[in-house]
Amino acid sequence: MSSPTSPPSLPSPPRADQAAVPPVRAPQPPGGVHQVAVSESGSFCTARCGCGWYAPARRSRDRARRDAAEHAPS
Repeated sequence: MSSPTSPPSLPSPPRADQAAVPPVRAPQPPGGVHQVAVSESGSFCTARCGCGWYAPARRSRDRARRDAAEHAPS
């Protein structure tokens, strides 16, 4: 009869000081100026920037414009 083996050990959860994720910064577009456009597709609007950033699709045009303004304040 073989000896029982213990189950594989699982990694311990991260400590509170390790759990923080650094904020993601948008890459700087050429020239350092963000060019954000709001486009419509059916009943949804979305904001996109030349740096690769994009906002979630919104039913509210005003909210899509606000997302764009928050990303690239003038």
